[in-house]
Amino acid sequence: MTGQEDEDATTKDRPGVPLGRPGDAREVAAVIAFLASPASTYVNGASWAVDGGMLQMGPQAGSHITSQEWREG
Repeated sequence: MTGQEDEDATTKDRPGVPLGRPGDAREVAAVIAFLASPASTYVNGASWAVDGGMLQMGPQAGSHITSQEWREG
């Protein structure tokens, strides 16, 4: 819809994302497939953040981070 192409998640470096790479629509789809399957029948009242760890980083994460220095502590 926006004219953007699906990126190969293994080739793009994203230092501001805790996993260090962009997400893939298939990763979100896998969580949805699990939640819609019988395997998740005991899952109850949970929120699933499929964001590569961005939520855990809070305001420190983001596209403004241009190097891996923050990982070194």
